[in-house]
Amino acid sequence: MDSISFRNLKFFKVPLLKKKPQKQEQKPSAKEQRFPFWRKLTDNPFLFLILFVIIISYLASYLPSKSLPHLNEGEIANSDIIAPDDLTIIDKETTEKRQHEAAEGVPPVYNFDRNASLNLEENINEFFTFGKEFIKNKTSFKLIQELEAEILDRFGLEVSENDLRYLIKEKFSPHLEESLIALLTSICSQPIISSRNIFIHGENEKGLLLLSGQEERNIKATEVLDLREAKEKLREEIKKLDIPKMERDFLVSFSPNFILPNMTYNRMETEVRKQREIAKVEPVFYNIKKGKVIIRKGDEVTKETVKQIELINQNLRSKPNWLINFGGTLLLFSLIFLTLWYYLKSLLKSKEALKNFVMMGLTLVLSLLFYKISVVLAQTFSERSSFSWLKSAESYRFAFPLQFGAFIFVFLTSTHIALIFTIVNSILFGYLFQGNFFLMLFGFLGGLAAIYGIKYYGRQKNTSIFKAGLYVVAPANILIILTFHLIREKLTPPDIFASDLLMGIIGGVLSASLSYLFIPLLERIFGFLTPTRLLELSNSESPLFKEMAIEAPGSYHHSLIVATLAEKAAEAIKLDSALVKASALYHDIGKLRRPEYFIENIARNPDMHKDLKPSMSKLVIINHVKEGVEIAKKIRLPKKIRDIIEQHHGTSLVRYFFEKAKEAYDPEMHKIGEESFRYPGPIPKSKEAGLVMLADSIEAASRSLSHPSEANLKRLITEIINNYLQDGQLDDSDFTLKELRAIASSFLSSLNMIHKKRTEYPGFDFEMKKKKKGKTRKKYDRNNKQTEEILDKSKEI
Repeated sequence: MDSISFRNLKFFKVPLLKKKPQKQEQKPSAKEQRFPFWRKLTDNPFLFLILFVIIISYLASYLPSKSLPHLNEGEIANSDIIAPDDLTIIDKETTEKRQHEAAEGVPPVYNFDRNASLNLEENINEFFTFGKEFIKNKTSFKLIQELEAEILDRFGLEVSENDLRYLIKEKFSPHLEESLIALLTSICSQPIISSRNIFIHGENEKGLLLLSGQEERNIKATEVLDLREAKEKLREEIKKLDIPKMERDFLVSFSPNFILPNMTYNRMETEVRKQREIAKVEPVFYNIKKGKVIIRKGDEVTKETVKQIELINQNLRSKPNWLINFGGTLLLFSLIFLTLWYYLKSLLKSKEALKNFVMMGLTLVLSLLFYKISVVLAQTFSERSSFSWLKSAESYRFAFPLQFGAFIFVFLTSTHIALIFTIVNSILFGYLFQGNFFLMLFGFLGGLAAIYGIKYYGRQKNTSIFKAGLYVVAPANILIILTFHLIREKLTPPDIFASDLLMGIIGGVLSASLSYLFIPLLERIFGFLTPTRLLELSNSESPLFKEMAIEAPGSYHHSLIVATLAEKAAEAIKLDSALVKASALYHDIGKLRRPEYFIENIARNPDMHKDLKPSMSKLVIINHVKEGVEIAKKIRLPKKIRDIIEQHHGTSLVRYFFEKAKEAYDPEMHKIGEESFRYPGPIPKSKEAGLVMLADSIEAASRSLSHPSEANLKRLITEIINNYLQDGQLDDSDFTLKELRAIASSFLSSLNMIHKKRTEYPGFDFEMKKKKKGKTRKKYDRNNKQTEEILDKSKEI
């Protein structure tokens, strides 16, 4: 099928008649005339911005608390002193005491040199090698003195003259060297310290920790030898040896020279371990409930009472001033809402942006109230629960209805707006709990899951919310909670982990349930139209459609065909096809008041306009728009549909009765003004309204064609669209030329299917063709002039 093009389209509006009609201005409503100030005020987004910011800041900021009076020990209380708020107070004194005990329990750390024995062996080898070389090269009578001086200078050893004589005599024999190494290695493998006087860090009571590379071990102070004890132990070991006396005396005298300390105190590591133990000490808290009586009137003030009052006052003073906190919160959310408004304004038209902005602010306030109520309920349930796994108040936070607003916005608006709400809501929730990053992330990811759930299950039924909450949000919450527990280094007890998972499931279901309850209310307040609502409105079993099918069958059938044409065209240009279809079904409900005056409802009855003046006929025809709006208000149709009913004829001319009026009153001068034969309007203000206008006129015109061929239908569609364009009826519809071509092609395709000729039934002569044989068939004139004449009459009635 060839697509329709508008090659002869004129871009400048020209009057179709000699006298250019005056464009009718839409008068302000009575409400707007009576309350112009309030109307302008409610259209100002900054009024709502200030209102929402103040409410949210007040609810989210701290409330001021009064300090308790100072009392001295031994006084008599003049009045009851009651805790002003739920307080969790750190007991600094007890905490510091426990930290000190933990630090004192850390044993001092010493570095133990395991390589000392190897170094000792090297030193002995070097000593004996040096001695052998020295006596080999020296033969003077001062050999002993020179050797003594060299040893002192090189090795730092003070060797007695007798020991040197013995070494020279034995020529620094390997046997002596091996004996020394064996004896000293055995002794030096044990921890040796220079003196026990350096044990001033509690080694005798706590023991000490020896570090050797990556190894460490705790030992008692008695297991450590000082230099004196090590040398004494060495001498005892030598005396036990079965060796010659001179050799034994030499070893007893000479070997202690090589014993050195092999462990040193590590102050830095000791302090690090103390700080580590201090960090492990959990702070000691006082949990004081709001309303708890600290001391009653007439009671004597005890030391414990003074301590509690001081701790409470310290805690209250540590909180920021309420006005300062409120001011900071006010500034924060002012910036958030200001950014939010300008984003919505860039995304939507002004009225739509304001509507979404107000609903977003209202939903955030409702969400914050739900969070506040949930905090109180969580505290109550955690205190009164008899099950250990339900006693954690923090677990209940996962059951808060965090996805409540996300469900509402994705169901009533669009994914983009729902995503923006989710971001702002997660910031609000995280701020409410002192910037808890995990809760903020939990709210954000859960909101994304809610958006995906509605996109997956669709918006055709409200029950999709429950499916998304149970099958998408709840599993997503479980996965997020599991991820949080894996990220944390501390192992969560199994009962708390199970509680968190259960609360995550409850949170998903609770969010879906609350949004299910609030969606119809917000839909009605803000005029949103969900697919579910549109599906209900399009139900052919509704009482209005049943009445229309009986009282005005032609108009009802016409509405069905218009709905089909408009719906297909809406799909072609990606409009809301459900809204277009529902509006088209209701666009002519005003004809129910006087169905007999419209040609499609006339069967065998005479034409009701025959005895009426053209001006009266015009009023009857025009009034069906006004009466349709009245019926729509009576049955509470949504405003979008009421607007389309009101705009579906725009300010177009009732041409048929206008021409009759000219012929009847002044056929030559044609002084009848066409402005009095135009619909009151307004012209279509949306693409949906413009589409219903085109479908209405084209469907009515197509009925008047005696031969609805594709060429005639194409010419008909082109002429009607061109006529409306030149008359300015589509100026506010914002159609592009590409969209108009797609609409025209869709209309042509649908009308071709509707008017498609069926094959003849064999054996039947429904049109009595045999009797008409021989007669000349009247040919149909298919030129534009005939089409225009047909259209002029068909569009009016």
